[in-house]
Amino acid sequence: MKSAFSFLPAWPFDLDGIFWAGLALLVAGLCGELCYRRWRLPRVSGYAVIGLIAGSAGFGVIDTETSSAARPLLDVALGLLLFELGSRLDLRWIRRNPWLILSSIAEATLTFVLVLVVLLFLHVSVMTALVIASIAMATSPAMVIQLKTELGAEGQVTQRLITLTALNSMYAVVVEKLASSWLHQEIYGNVFATVLQPLYLLVGSLVLAWLLARACLLFYRRLSPKDEHSFVALFGLVLLAIAIAHMLRLSTILSLLVAGIVVKNLEVRPQLWPQHFGTAGWLLTVILFVLTLTSFEWHDIATGGVAAVGLIVARLASKLVGVLIFAKPSGLEWKQGAALGLSLSPMSALALLLVDDTYDLYPNFDPQLRAIVMCSIVVLQLVGPWLVYRSLAVVGERRES
Repeated sequence: MKSAFSFLPAWPFDLDGIFWAGLALLVAGLCGELCYRRWRLPRVSGYAVIGLIAGSAGFGVIDTETSSAARPLLDVALGLLLFELGSRLDLRWIRRNPWLILSSIAEATLTFVLVLVVLLFLHVSVMTALVIASIAMATSPAMVIQLKTELGAEGQVTQRLITLTALNSMYAVVVEKLASSWLHQEIYGNVFATVLQPLYLLVGSLVLAWLLARACLLFYRRLSPKDEHSFVALFGLVLLAIAIAHMLRLSTILSLLVAGIVVKNLEVRPQLWPQHFGTAGWLLTVILFVLTLTSFEWHDIATGGVAAVGLIVARLASKLVGVLIFAKPSGLEWKQGAALGLSLSPMSALALLLVDDTYDLYPNFDPQLRAIVMCSIVVLQLVGPWLVYRSLAVVGERRES
């Protein structure tokens, strides 16, 4: 029965998820600015620190259950950034300079092979090593877009960084799904389902990407590119595509990235999307980087720490060597090639979502997969942005005041 004083707040206060989410975002914003203004470190690194502190490895105010419930936010934030990344990939430029595609294939292939060899040497199971090696091919699209925006970076290295990131993200999704199909056969033993699973996911995702791209182009032709209301319609269209991908169990990563590429290359892409994405995009990006590290737990170090160190070293060496092999033929100086190779180091939300997708299909899969990838993400989300900062500064492509 309620008392006459029921209008007063209960004691102790019941602090809900909105309170902790708001506090985490407030502290993340302040920490990011402190990192940038005091030590000239990337804001993204500050967001990552708060994610670690707020998650299971710190105070646990954002627990595993809350982090899982926030998965749709991760999908939306990463999906929008993937669409923007794809819309920056100019296939005409690649046709004019075919060394770019060779450089992309070299760095991605070397990464897959060397990471796989190192993990097998460290006694990681074959299937786990295959999935991790596939995931390791991808550079973090969210971090590349965010750092480019934060730095106002422009130039040959920056443009190639965007191009190689878009390409290796596609490679990672495709190869990871093909690797997972072997796992499908091992677990379910159905040959027809094993063949159908990657075909359905990849073909279905490409069809959805094509439909989204055509719809975006139709909206652009019918609406004014300077009208903010048309941006709202396009934003809603992308969210609808993400929802359809979830409903049909397709890859949001592949669908949004390919859709952006199609929009860019079917005709000259309008400036509508990045022009109006600013504030909303920044907020979603902060949420993305904070939530990515909330899943990390200290026992992940015991389970996958050593293998993660091997992965990080192999991945850095592979991307650096892969880019340097074709640096001169593609028109880069050695210093620019080294800067580009090091700038491909970030690894973040895309890797986490690929891991989650694997466990969604195979809940009892080797827990070492998550442990190794999470340990790698922690290091590369903290150190990777700094490498990009320094690399772009060395080649004179940082433009921030």
